[in-house]
Amino acid sequence: MKTVAIIGQKGGSGKSTVALHLAACAEQGGISTAILDMDPQGSAHRWFERREAPTPEVQREMDADALPKLQKAASSNGIGLLLIDTPGKAETTALAACEMADLILVPVRPTQFDLETLGTVKRTVRIAERADRAWVMLSQVPTNSRKVAVEGEEAIAGYGMPLVPVRFHSRADYAYAMTEGLTAPEYAPEGKASEEATALYRWLTNELRLNG
Repeated sequence: MKTVAIIGQKGGSGKSTVALHLAACAEQGGISTAILDMDPQGSAHRWFERREAPTPEVQREMDADALPKLQKAASSNGIGLLLIDTPGKAETTALAACEMADLILVPVRPTQFDLETLGTVKRTVRIAERADRAWVMLSQVPTNSRKVAVEGEEAIAGYGMPLVPVRFHSRADYAYAMTEGLTAPEYAPEGKASEEATALYRWLTNELRLNG
């Protein structure tokens, strides 16, 4: 089983959207997947409650100390990919998730305030001794400004953190899909949001050597 921690200091950066899309793509690819929703907002779990399909399962968990036990249980139950959706500004939870992660994803919007949080994120992954497993990805990128994305990538490079070669843009398909308990590939298979989600999943499977 592989474990992915999705962390970030800012709320609204798209952590839950990333987690849900990766999980659904993994299930579609034949990998049994589960999400631990540790965010008090519970966005991922509410999505699961709206969803008609029974997978990917989303479990609420607020206790960071319970993570090792839950990881062991997930592996025993045949889960192939475990995603941990952490809250913003919760360094203790993020640290606990990072310590058990095979890969760490840090979605960040290309805004000054969001990018400035990467210093704190970098310290967290260093404390967890997972700096070599942490990747930053641009999320909610405006579709009408390439300049914003390029400047965001330059800022990330300045923190010395590797950049995921896939961006999630601000697209209506993400919002519409989430509202219906779906993901973009399920809601609009031919859309650009679907292409982005699929590309991110392919990148993840390559990095983790995941096979369905």
